[in-house]
Amino acid sequence: PGAIYITTKNGQVELQGNDFELGIRLTIDGDIKEPGTLVVGSRYFQELIRKLPGDTIELYKPEDGNSLTITSGSSEFNLVTLHPDDFSLVEQIHDQDHVNIDSFAMKELIDLTNYAAATDEDRPVFTGALLEINENEVTMVATDTHRMAVKKITIDEPATTPMRAIIPTKTLAEVSRLLPTDNPAMINIIWNRTQIVFNFESIYIISRLIEGTYPEYEKVIPSQFDSSAVIDRREFAGAVDRVSLLAKDISYNVIRYDWAESNVTLSTQNTEIGMAKEDVAVEFKGTPFTISFNGRYISDILRHSTGDNIHLFLKQNGPVVIRQDNNPNYTYVVTPVRTNA
Repeated sequence: PGAIYITTKNGQVELQGNDFELGIRLTIDGDIKEPGTLVVGSRYFQELIRKLPGDTIELYKPEDGNSLTITSGSSEFNLVTLHPDDFSLVEQIHDQDHVNIDSFAMKELIDLTNYAAATDEDRPVFTGALLEINENEVTMVATDTHRMAVKKITIDEPATTPMRAIIPTKTLAEVSRLLPTDNPAMINIIWNRTQIVFNFESIYIISRLIEGTYPEYEKVIPSQFDSSAVIDRREFAGAVDRVSLLAKDISYNVIRYDWAESNVTLSTQNTEIGMAKEDVAVEFKGTPFTISFNGRYISDILRHSTGDNIHLFLKQNGPVVIRQDNNPNYTYVVTPVRTNA
C-alpha cells in the first residue's frame, strides 16, 4: 500500500510518494515548531487532508510514539504511522541530458496525445507516449495501433542531446495534473536510459521509462489522399455524439460515413436497438465514397479539438487524417473499420 514520507527542514515541509514506477517529491512552506520525519499510509491521509475544515493543518507526532495527530479547525484525527526505514526515498538523478520546456506547451503536448495510447498491457510500448526531441523540435506521439495522435512544438533552446523516450501515460497524466495552469513555469526535463525526471516549481517527478522500440510513426501518416472535407466542428461533434448513442455496441461502435459533394451522412444500425442517421453540411473535394470508423475514436479527437472547422483528408479504405484549423502541427490518424455493408 502507498505511503507518504514527510520531513521538515528550513521552514519547509517535504512530502514524498514512491511506487517504483513513479516517484513524486514536493516541498511546501510551513511553520516548523520542531523538525522531524514520519511516514503515514497515503490513502487515509490524502482523503483527510482533502476534507479537513480549517485553512491550516497541524501535524504532530511525538518522537517515541507511532501515531500522527492531525488537527484542523474543530477536527482531530490520529493515524498510525509506519517506520521511516521501510520507505524507499525518491531517487535523485543528475544526468547531463536535459531540456527546458514551457509548462503550457508541455501540458498541450500531453493533453493532445496521451488519450490515444493503449490501455491493455499486452504491448507495453503502446501504453506510453513517445517523447522525441531533435534540435528545437519536440514531438509527442501516442497510439493504440488503431488511431494515433501526434503533436509537435518548437522550443527556444535545443535539448543538450537528441532524445527518444517512451513515457508511461500514468506518469504523463500526473505531470499534466500538477503543471501550473495560471502562470507559465519552466519545466526542466532530465533523462537517462531508464528514467525521466520532470522538475518544476517545488515539484520533482521521476518515472521509469518503457523499454522497447516505438514504431516509425511518420510512416503511418498517409501522404496521398483521394478526397478532403472541411466540416464545422460544433455541428460535426453534435452529429457524432447523437449517432454514437445508438452505436454503443459492446465490441465496436461503428459509424458509417457516406460522403457526397455538399454533405456527409452519418448512420448506424443495430438490430436490437434501431437506427440513427444524420446529415452534416461539408465542403467535399474528390470522389464520393463510403467508409466506417469506430465512433469513439472520432468523438475522442473532437473532444480535444478547438477552432471553427475540422479538416479531414480521406482515402478509400485507408486511414483518415484529421487536422485542426487553429492548432498547427497537430495530426490525428484513424484506421477505418472493415464492414460487410
